[in-house]
Amino acid sequence: MDETVETSVLIVVHGGYGEPMVSAAEAIVGPLDLAITTICSETGGDHVRQRITSEIARLNRGGGVLVLTDLCGSTPANVCQLVVAGQSGCEVLSGLNLAMLIKLSTCSRSQGAHQLAHELLGTSRRSIIVGKPERG
Repeated sequence: MDETVETSVLIVVHGGYGEPMVSAAEAIVGPLDLAITTICSETGGDHVRQRITSEIARLNRGGGVLVLTDLCGSTPANVCQLVVAGQSGCEVLSGLNLAMLIKLSTCSRSQGAHQLAHELLGTSRRSIIVGKPERG
């Protein structure tokens, strides 16, 4: 039996905004099959690092893990970068937004974390505009 190994997705964000964002996306596209870890401002760095390390280990079923964080340079993003450094098949993408989550519903998870991150990044960039979108 040829079993496809899929990339897991972990969202790591400040406070409690991860769940509402995922709920909004799932209301549009259906279940997304991902995990969410919330980081509170009063949580210590070592505890945060241990939680993220454990969650990545739990989620990695051989296809790697794509970690989506809220803000580049934030505590979640910085800690995730440290945890993922040196781990084969894992990637961090910061700047989580609704467009990324909606796109995630149509992406192949068998392409690996790096390729999946770039696909979501492209969608995110195209979804940000100033003024009226051009019609072509």
